Amino acid sequence: MSPDGRNGARSRFPVRGGSRVYFLSIRQPTGERNPYKGEHWVTAMDLQGPATARPVEPLDPSVRRMFPYSWEPGETHFGGPGIEAADGTLVHAGTVYHGHGLQPGGSFVVRRETTDGRPRWVFRTDRKATALDADAATVYVGYDDGEVVALDLGDGAVRWRQHLTVGAVSAVPTALTVTATGRFLIGTSDGRILECSAA
Repeated sequence: MSPDGRNGARSRFPVRGGSRVYFLSIRQPTGERNPYKGEHWVTAMDLQGPATARPVEPLDPSVRRMFPYSWEPGETHFGGPGIEAADGTLVHAGTVYHGHGLQPGGSFVVRRETTDGRPRWVFRTDRKATALDADAATVYVGYDDGEVVALDLGDGAVRWRQHLTVGAVSAVPTALTVTATGRFLIGTSDGRILECSAA
């Protein structure tokens, strides 16, 4: 959860496997008094010491704004699940805000440089991503219509896509975790945990 995420699901930015804690913060224009208005930025906090049972307030020098969350001029992007790749780049999903709901091409998965937020590649689709994880070569994304898509980590090309079914009944992935190369676990909206092969 974002330390200053005031917009509910819009501010959530759960990045797994990171060398830092990532979250979305709001950068307000000068003179703006409404705490909900402003531009979302990807912000990182260095991990501090061993994990303890009690949360600690981060030290200001360890928290830094990195780059705007929305990379396309004129688009407002909402947060979604993500991972930090082995080379330190971020791969994350999200949606484009539109006053009339999710529009065609309004959902994305993007791989970005952490130095300036520049996208290496962007994959767009029409459904909201519910889960995301990756191994050394492939990004696996679950969607709210039950589809699972495998993307090449290097260039974002689709390797395969398939709708998830259990006994010929459609299932919606809500969590996805890579356990080994070519294997992953999927949690579904009906409470199942499935072990799947990526082959």
